[in-house]
Amino acid sequence: MALPALAAPAPAPDQQDSTLETLIVTAQKREENVQTTPISISAVSGANLAKDRVLTLEDLGHNMTGISFTANSPQSNEINIRGVVNTRLSSPTSDQSVSTFVDDVYVSRSGNLNSSFYDVSRIEVVRGPQGVLLGKNVAGGAVNIISNAPSFERSGKFTVSLGNYDLRQTQGYFTGALTDTLAGRFSFQTIHRGGYAHDILHNVDVENLDSVQMRAQLAYRPENSDLRASLNVDYAKDSNDGVNRVGLKSTTLPASFTPWSSTRSLIEAKLGRKLSIRESLPIWPLFKGDTAPSPQRAEHKTYDIIAKVEKDVAPNIRFSSITGYRNNQSYTLYDQTGLGPANGFNVAGALLFAEPVNFIEGVRQFSEEVRLTSTDDTSRLDWIVGAYYQKSKVHQYNRFWGESTVLPTLSGESHWDDYGHNEDKAIFAQLGYKLTDTLKLEIGARYTKDQKGGTQRGIIVATGDRLNPADTAPLTPLTTNFFTPYNESWTKLTPQATLRWTPNDTNMVYATASVGFKGGGFQGNASNAFAAATPYNPESVKNYEVGFKTELFDRTVRSNTALFYMKYTDLQVQQTLASCLCNVISNAPGATIKGVESDLQWAPNRWFHGWASGSYVDATYDEFVFAGVNNSGHLMQRTPKYQGAVGGEVTTSVGSWEDALSGRLSYRWQGKMPWAPENTTWEKAYGTLDGRVTLTSPDKAWSVSAFGKNLTNKVYRTNIIAFFQEEMSSFGAPRTFGFELSASF
Repeated sequence: MALPALAAPAPAPDQQDSTLETLIVTAQKREENVQTTPISISAVSGANLAKDRVLTLEDLGHNMTGISFTANSPQSNEINIRGVVNTRLSSPTSDQSVSTFVDDVYVSRSGNLNSSFYDVSRIEVVRGPQGVLLGKNVAGGAVNIISNAPSFERSGKFTVSLGNYDLRQTQGYFTGALTDTLAGRFSFQTIHRGGYAHDILHNVDVENLDSVQMRAQLAYRPENSDLRASLNVDYAKDSNDGVNRVGLKSTTLPASFTPWSSTRSLIEAKLGRKLSIRESLPIWPLFKGDTAPSPQRAEHKTYDIIAKVEKDVAPNIRFSSITGYRNNQSYTLYDQTGLGPANGFNVAGALLFAEPVNFIEGVRQFSEEVRLTSTDDTSRLDWIVGAYYQKSKVHQYNRFWGESTVLPTLSGESHWDDYGHNEDKAIFAQLGYKLTDTLKLEIGARYTKDQKGGTQRGIIVATGDRLNPADTAPLTPLTTNFFTPYNESWTKLTPQATLRWTPNDTNMVYATASVGFKGGGFQGNASNAFAAATPYNPESVKNYEVGFKTELFDRTVRSNTALFYMKYTDLQVQQTLASCLCNVISNAPGATIKGVESDLQWAPNRWFHGWASGSYVDATYDEFVFAGVNNSGHLMQRTPKYQGAVGGEVTTSVGSWEDALSGRLSYRWQGKMPWAPENTTWEKAYGTLDGRVTLTSPDKAWSVSAFGKNLTNKVYRTNIIAFFQEEMSSFGAPRTFGFELSASF
């Protein structure tokens, strides 16, 4: 934890050129310097995101501390902040515990977030509940992705990247004035990348990527008027040939069967070589009525429209409106085990089974937020009042297909047809008052009504398989055909109070107490009508936090620290039950999360910039008994206690080319973490090293870079599912490297 110095010596002459970046954030619905914003927030500029090749939420989680990333499937991205994570909650009525916003519009479905970042101004990561201004389901924190806005000055940039795994990437933008009052911006990105892994059963790469993204924006700025309006239209399409799943023998689970690793050993004997963790043999299911098996693949298509309007409607009062519409279509088919009885080698371990799953989802989402904000900077009083409305319609059609050597409940085909309707209404207000010139009190509250309903149908399509054609048991988790409606609503008042002390322009201390809330929902892929119509409870959290932000030595050193204590009630947790090999959502009655986050930056001169950050999170269940297993006192899943990051960038001249060459190196480490509440499966501690070297022309018209990610080729996992004494494992990206050429005008 960085502590303030009592006195700072006079800066040396070369310290006058400090390059510490000043970032303006909007997490509080006002433009504020990140250093004076009384919340735990990290903001990363688009320039630094590009230098570190942070292209996705997964990259972001592996680049910062206090946030981590796991993924159960291409349909379920899981962002974890301070121990709060929505593990595999993907039913039509489920919400994220860590909310994601794109240009201030809430994204309701984690499967909508597969698109890569491009032409980004900054990303703001807010830690802890923000139940007043950010509002919608910000129980654990939020990630806000802000696009670069149109400019009336004409400019553009084009970048080409080539790398290993057959990487071919292009991105760029063009912006400028269309008329005296209208500016436009067009941005694009294309990515083609070969697979990080290989399906040796069908001889195809998996974990590859093909994507196309584009964004068109208009900004309206009439002369002699305070009206500001903008329109963003975004389109994204991506596809891949499926995931790589490998069964690894657990070193911590009780001794039991190891059907996948033992079968892989038999296959290795026939091949005469070892199988890599980047090789798997996924089953392609033959769904009833089809004439050919369906290959693994995933595809997402998304377009969204965002309209913003700002106008002063009275002296020192500004009206703001943000209207958002998102449409997403996604298709995912993957084999959960990566190896089944039909593996092409005529070998099979005892109790071996394959269960490919197919998720087909369509989402339509509309949201509207209106605000009135005070704008008198000379007044001791400031305020914000507003209202929020969101409605989404989610249709999921899920197909499960199973083949087993022994277990009857793992043979056959089951379908679920689920229509979910979600509606959220809220009003909010926040009042700030300067008690003195240096001390300010802010209090606010939000009242939310969350309503969810729909219908779910479970369909037994087929029982048995080619190995057990006479089997009559339906494929788990379905036990019987059913059709049932479901409906429930929840309301919650979430207050917040913050005291901010700013003794001078380089130091700020704050203390805050806040409440976060996330609505309940209904089980997807339920086993019967009762399970489908029985809601799980909403979750809520009380957060107490103090923070200190300071800049020292003529603003060449920046240090930010936050300490927090959180009490959770009814935390939503999804687990895989061994008794039915099905996923069930339940509520952990209570959990306590406490810890500290700190980051330090140092820019003593224009040629060097260093940084370090760390976090400690102690997240435990106070009380949680589920399916006869007592998890009370256990660590919360997917939460490393320790995280740390360190890095530096050096810039130097090359001959007469001033400040033309820069080198950047960063290392991030996280401690071991449990995968599930039982604390019986663990991910070991690991660290990744990234680097970049860039040569820029004197006129800044072009640059060429060499980059590398995970330079030490560290093997780490992004997900496991435990079966018997095995862990079905998904792995993070291997070492990648390449070159970039950029041209600007």
